[in-house]
Amino acid sequence: MNIRQWIKPTFTQGGFGLEEENQRVTPEGFLAQTDHPFGDDPVLDRDFCESQLEIITGVHHNPRELVKALGDKRREVARFLAGQNTPELLWPFSNPPCLRSEKDIRIAQFVGEKAEKTVYRNYLAGKYGRKKQSLCGIHFNFSYPQAFLDCLREEGVSADQIYLNLAEKLLAYSWLIVALTAASPLMDASFEGGKPGEILAGIYSSYRCSDRGYWNEFEPVLDFDAIPNYLDSMNYYVETGKLYSAAELYYPVRLKPKGTNALDKLREGVNHIELRMLDVNPLRDEGIDPSDLEFLTLLLLYLTARPKMDLSVMRQRRAMRNMKQAASYPLEKVSLFWTDGQMHPLPELALEILADMENVLGAHEAISRQIDKIKDPDRRYASQILDRYGEDYIGGGLARARELAGISEGYLRQKGRK
Repeated sequence: MNIRQWIKPTFTQGGFGLEEENQRVTPEGFLAQTDHPFGDDPVLDRDFCESQLEIITGVHHNPRELVKALGDKRREVARFLAGQNTPELLWPFSNPPCLRSEKDIRIAQFVGEKAEKTVYRNYLAGKYGRKKQSLCGIHFNFSYPQAFLDCLREEGVSADQIYLNLAEKLLAYSWLIVALTAASPLMDASFEGGKPGEILAGIYSSYRCSDRGYWNEFEPVLDFDAIPNYLDSMNYYVETGKLYSAAELYYPVRLKPKGTNALDKLREGVNHIELRMLDVNPLRDEGIDPSDLEFLTLLLLYLTARPKMDLSVMRQRRAMRNMKQAASYPLEKVSLFWTDGQMHPLPELALEILADMENVLGAHEAISRQIDKIKDPDRRYASQILDRYGEDYIGGGLARARELAGISEGYLRQKGRK
């Protein structure tokens, strides 16, 4: 397969979507205690808690157009929240602000046909605690151009198998994505039971992707050989009582069906793949850099062209551990156990893979920018966020939130006096 010929069609005919989680906060920097203000708007949903807003884009056919649409919606939401009688702000970080207690994290209240969602969230709160549920991130959804899938079908390769192979490869390479996009190095100490207002920093570049993030109590292993095998391996954990449902499986990659997101619908065919290891980037109004999305698209094509991996049980577990290790700060202290059975310094291994991407796909600015991040720590988001917000996580976050909403601190004081 000459994957280069599919780069342009993928960037113009592929399917791209984003789901971005953000917390609503008070002007003082606490989680909002108000009800979700957007009703049943399908593009402005809630996640675990009532204050946790999820912005869901439509399907776009170009990564930069997608990021622009997300940014436009995000600014619209931020302005709406700030303009309420009781103003609120859109928190710009993946990690939550100051948490006075777990009671600050109000479980999302669904009623009627959706009441089961609240039952499920209460179960999660009891099992994992509410704090880890308050972590926010971005999910990137991707589907191949139909012409690409048609071409492979003529060669005897089904779309389901292509997506299964890609999911397995992405698991192995998830550490690279975390290393290049990590953007949550700061945490208020209250998250770990410490003094509110104190800052935890310099341990992780991505708190939510680290071993302190939100993971299952066991190391899951999935079967990527065929869709029935994949479903059986997920259902095993439900049937043995380790999971409430397949939705509780916290995994960096998911295969998704068309329409209703029900696991059994995958038997009708895979529609797209979802990457779940991206932090919200406070340095960007959109919460994500468009160049990163372009790089991820190129990485997906690069991995598509690579041979099937057939990860053993041990190698799947090592892949998950590699991803968590890649969330450490700084990257120079991280070594990973790679598929050749050897330990490699992360920067060295990352540069080797990025160079091979250029060899396979040609030179692209999006790849060059990632190479620069590895070579120069100051270009990494975690380093820039530590420099900009490391002295005042809450105050800096509120200032960034006001900037996104296009308002001043004086405006909020004036609103508060009314």
